[in-house]
Amino acid sequence: MIKTFVLRPNALLASANSTQRFGSDNIVAVPMAVLYEVNQMKGLSVEKAKIRREVMEYIRSFNFSEIASSGVRQSNGSILKVVKNFRDIDLGMYEKESQLTDYQKRTLRVCVGLKEKGSYVVLVTNNPCLQMNAEDLGIKAENFKDETFPRLQEQYTGRLEIEVTENILSDFNANGVIDISCIKELRNVVVYENEYVLLQCQKTDSDGSIQLQKSYGKIHEGKIVLISKHTKEPYGVSPMNDGQCFLINALYDRAPLTIVKGDAGVGKTFCTLAVALEELEAKKYSRILVTRKADFSSIGYLPGEIENKMGPYLAGIKDNLAILINGTSADKTGKNQKSVENGQYFFEKGHIQIQAIELLRGRSIVDTLFIIDETQNIEPDLIKTIVTRAAKGSKFVFLGDPTQIDNPNLTERYNGLVYLSEKMKGSAFCTQITLNDDESVRSDLARYAAKIF
Repeated sequence: MIKTFVLRPNALLASANSTQRFGSDNIVAVPMAVLYEVNQMKGLSVEKAKIRREVMEYIRSFNFSEIASSGVRQSNGSILKVVKNFRDIDLGMYEKESQLTDYQKRTLRVCVGLKEKGSYVVLVTNNPCLQMNAEDLGIKAENFKDETFPRLQEQYTGRLEIEVTENILSDFNANGVIDISCIKELRNVVVYENEYVLLQCQKTDSDGSIQLQKSYGKIHEGKIVLISKHTKEPYGVSPMNDGQCFLINALYDRAPLTIVKGDAGVGKTFCTLAVALEELEAKKYSRILVTRKADFSSIGYLPGEIENKMGPYLAGIKDNLAILINGTSADKTGKNQKSVENGQYFFEKGHIQIQAIELLRGRSIVDTLFIIDETQNIEPDLIKTIVTRAAKGSKFVFLGDPTQIDNPNLTERYNGLVYLSEKMKGSAFCTQITLNDDESVRSDLARYAAKIF
């Protein structure tokens, strides 16, 4: 069945080739009202503005008389049309609906008009209210699939837990490697490069007691390679659970990109800073760079340098830094103790620097461990801007909790953290780990409150 997909602005601006993301036997319709709406949008990010320019130039490259009548065939085989308004269509109760913008009403008229002409119409919008309005008018509506990733429970975690026999576990520990095909539990499971694996079995001792034995591994070229839980204890930090064991390994891994997901309190920032400080002292990196999404239009008015403007947004980083420093047995810097205790020394000397995401474009970040905190509040179109700043000798670490969304334009299934995770899974350039709820190291009260609220 040939379908006619009517695009709203969020779908049209998802990518520069958004109109070619539909099947070759379909029609992609862009209402003229949507083009007007897109052209008048204010406050777009640099990346989104670039996409708008490319999309508009692409549509403008066709003969308008042709694209507005029979349509033009795109390189993927689908037909692209610019549809003029069906002004004579009556939307009934929605004609005077004050919550609908004029552009939304004109889009609904296009959908109804095309349906009345015999087309199977699908409105593509991420606006749930507009979806319901369309369905009330007999129009099928759906999200733009390229912008919607799996539900939270189905998202990539970067880890597997497998029950194996005692013989397999012994062979794995002895040889340090085992072929995936040797583990029947993995034969029908999709595994990804650099995915972490917990192999475990129950062993019965001579006295009849049962003990759980564990070994830690990572997928590499079709094999599970043994990793050690206690190889390194960065800045005196020992992993407190399986998730932190995998996390510390991922942070030391030579892959230049690491993605860490998990609830507040599981140790994402703490472990990352511990490894960062250890690697900084070992001169693996020349500095640590930290950032997170901030309202740059507002902080621009605050006094002082970027450190002063961004400081309140990075309080979590500084809190963890102070805990790490005060937990060491000696003053490693030999400098003013008060300055050391609160971590300010590292900022004063430039060992740790603060960066605004909005000022990254055009930079090349060399020999740096770059920590991007609260990635779930970053728009997906900004992720490319950040990742492409990586230069020789750098490692980028993205931290976040997809359940704590503060950006009203994002959801658990559509945000920069999930976007990056799903796009990079299986890449040799990336390690990933999601820490589980039960691996939280918060207080009993915090865990209890998180559960009941």
